[in-house]
Amino acid sequence: MEEAIFDNNANKERFLSLMRSVERQGIENLLEYIETKTDFYTAPASTRFHNNCVGGLLAHSLNVYDNFKKQLALRKIEMPEESIIVAALLHDLCKCNYYVREERNRKVNGKWEQYTVWSQTKNVSVLLPHSSRSIRIIRSYLPLKFIEELCIFYHMGPFGGEDYEYRNLLQQTNARHPETLLFYVADLLSSYLDETIYD
Repeated sequence: MEEAIFDNNANKERFLSLMRSVERQGIENLLEYIETKTDFYTAPASTRFHNNCVGGLLAHSLNVYDNFKKQLALRKIEMPEESIIVAALLHDLCKCNYYVREERNRKVNGKWEQYTVWSQTKNVSVLLPHSSRSIRIIRSYLPLKFIEELCIFYHMGPFGGEDYEYRNLLQQTNARHPETLLFYVADLLSSYLDETIYD
């Protein structure tokens, strides 16, 4: 496996410090699960779009936290710090144990060579779509506030579902809870402006 592009130790320490500042039953059990049963600290954030490298998921989660706080401050929208932490740092927990390294072949200057890529595993542990999977995993360890669930569930914005009901509910949710729209914006800013695609 390639070297981490990020300072994973510093990112992990920051993640743990933020998570441990949340005074909620189940935090330590959740952190133990993340440490011993997942690849959260070394997983990529995607296969080929943003932070597709070792430690990319952890770095992305911290970026979303930073961007979400900025977006809330810009709009003068108040939200409890622990809810910002929980939603931002855990929104993509479903990506743990989801990506694997795969050897492929390609022709370069007329010669075949092997290269390694990230790909998605075919078997997920929780048979739910992306955002619902994260919520289910988190709630196995930690009670979630409704606004946290909304932020996590709708963090993909219009890309989180294609049926009429989803889009209608997304619109209503963003109107009633602008935090959810700002969370989507924070995720977009992190993915498209703050993060890189690595070869």
